[in-house]
Amino acid sequence: MNLLDRIANIAVIVAVVVFLILVSRNELFRHTPVNPGSAEALVGKTISVPGVTFSGGQDSLVLGISSACHFCKDSLPFYRQITAQSQGRINVIAVLPQPQSEAEAFVRDAGLAGTQVISAPLASIGVYGTPTLLLVDGHGKVKTVWVGKQDDAGQRKILAALLPPATAAVPRSRNAKGKRL
Repeated sequence: MNLLDRIANIAVIVAVVVFLILVSRNELFRHTPVNPGSAEALVGKTISVPGVTFSGGQDSLVLGISSACHFCKDSLPFYRQITAQSQGRINVIAVLPQPQSEAEAFVRDAGLAGTQVISAPLASIGVYGTPTLLLVDGHGKVKTVWVGKQDDAGQRKILAALLPPATAAVPRSRNAKGKRL
């Protein structure tokens, strides 16, 4: 056997060993499922927030935030806008992974008046990144999810979804004889 044949044989043996190692560790044929923490996975699921009983009729906005998240801090003016404009039409619940006293101080200092503060692991509500906003119906079912710091267009969409404009009474048309249709 010449040198070239030996090198080829060694290369084949090394390739087979690497293949067997990958197969035995299930690395080669690993199926990557949809991230269970993705926003798409939360919509339609019912969540349970520790210490919160959903009202049954009123929607809630669950803020998955952290005092250590700079995107959350950058989004605080928008969250203040939501709480100011909602005027009780929607419950705002802030879930933070920090201890309760730290979480309450963060929300209080942020000026999020009327916001219920819960200290719990964010994974307990299916949130794996901050900030995450969950629009939840009165039974705890997630209707919509927004992840990350929102630009102006995103903020307008969120406000429209959370606080739709009141429907004004539309006058009925009249026919040619002046009778209402």
